[in-house]
Amino acid sequence: MRFQALFPMLMAFVAFVLALLCMFAGNKPNFMEDYHIVSLNTSLLGHNLIPSASTTTSAPKSTSTSDLSNILGHLKRSDNEERNIITSGIDSGLSSLENDLNSLGNDVADKLARELGIKEWYSLHLMDMCEGTFTPNATAAGASKASNMTCSNRTAMYHFDITTPLNNELMASPLHINLTTLKFPDDIQKGLDALSTSLNATFVFYAMGIACAGTLFLTSILTIFFAPHIILLANMFLSILGTFVLMLASAIITVAQNKATDLINKFGNDVGLYAYKGGKFHKLTWVAFGFLGFAMVGCVMEWLMDRRARRNGAANEGGEKKDGLFRRVVRVGRSVV
Repeated sequence: MRFQALFPMLMAFVAFVLALLCMFAGNKPNFMEDYHIVSLNTSLLGHNLIPSASTTTSAPKSTSTSDLSNILGHLKRSDNEERNIITSGIDSGLSSLENDLNSLGNDVADKLARELGIKEWYSLHLMDMCEGTFTPNATAAGASKASNMTCSNRTAMYHFDITTPLNNELMASPLHINLTTLKFPDDIQKGLDALSTSLNATFVFYAMGIACAGTLFLTSILTIFFAPHIILLANMFLSILGTFVLMLASAIITVAQNKATDLINKFGNDVGLYAYKGGKFHKLTWVAFGFLGFAMVGCVMEWLMDRRARRNGAANEGGEKKDGLFRRVVRVGRSVV
């Protein structure tokens, strides 16, 4: 029994499981939701329509008075407490907007998101998109994602489109506005389109890495009991190929995460949209690459050891044949003498 074959076998199995988790993370609600590739916080979306305390002397030039009236009117009617606090309304002049906004308290993000009809966060996974709200609220310290999230249908090479669901939710809200009203930049969706294109390549690479790691695990089991040279050569090829494609997938994910979040934050922060890289997914994909890399080292070492053993065996066999011929010649010479 060849115990040295256990090392690449175990490494390949761990890499196989981790690569599978990379592909299927977040494929259904509450399953590894924290392992997203990119997450969008939309709880502050639309705040650019409401003048802040530092800009109450004039309304934003890009926002109409009717938009302000609709949004503030719905916010003021959200519950009895706000109705009692906010009494002046927009008709009393722009100076009252500061008091109205301050009276909403720390849960203004939840109230605004509720009136706009949008979710407070959206997350991108390799095969789908999930959405939901924060608990206890979006502005609370240590807020987390509520468990009543929803996810899109699981699709290979999923395309991350944020503008369509946001527009549909905004139009269905009591305000009946759209992303144009919120001055939502087109460059955000362009960045997400580029991200989706990159992820299509990583999907193929993950599929190849999973296939290589799974096959390597099975063939490594055989090498525990017997090790034909062809199987050791196949194991080395599978490990090298699998490690290479997982390295490509991890590198593409890393670059795409950085570029997408930078672009979205550049154009989206002004309208209340914030993007975050999935740190846990980033670690998971590189750890999967690392384990398959260890398996590759083990397979290469096995192949080199087998090759050396074969060379030594061939040399010994050749030496025995030469020695046997020499002895026969000596015996013949002695008999003649």
